[in-house]
Amino acid sequence: MENGFVLQIDYKNENKILDILNSDLFNDCLKRSFILRRKQLKNYGKDWKLYEVDIIKGYIFMEMIDLDLFKKKLSKCKEIFELNNHNKIRLVKLQKHDLGFLNKFNSTVIDNSTGDIENGKIVVKEGPLIGKEDLIRKVDRHKRLAFFNYKFSFDNYDICLGLEIKNKTV
Repeated sequence: MENGFVLQIDYKNENKILDILNSDLFNDCLKRSFILRRKQLKNYGKDWKLYEVDIIKGYIFMEMIDLDLFKKKLSKCKEIFELNNHNKIRLVKLQKHDLGFLNKFNSTVIDNSTGDIENGKIVVKEGPLIGKEDLIRKVDRHKRLAFFNYKFSFDNYDICLGLEIKNKTV
């Protein structure tokens, strides 16, 4: 992803705003737009079900073709303004480290990872968290989640991704 931007909007209507951005109205100025999501397993009784959950609520990531044309079209699109509860929409250019972070996962929906805890250290065996063990600051083995903090250029975030720990050795 190059020439990346993030649009800060009201998270309650982010899917509706994303649909507008992906419509024909913005085709000539946006290459793609997406909400960064992760897959999460949730336990209901005896069954584990897979859901998609927003990682960062209220932010739409975009790859821009023409920034000036996008701003012009955005200012004329009253529906986005109304869906955002008449609040100001914040557009921020993503820095190189943000783009690098997003490119590491190579997807708009991040899959679950699996791994082990060996001698007190997390070792990821499968999934997008391979090689990123040093970012993980906490693991919830019961909810199958890994937590880490990441400082984007637009804000500092606690992010959680799916991580199932299969074995633990001391």
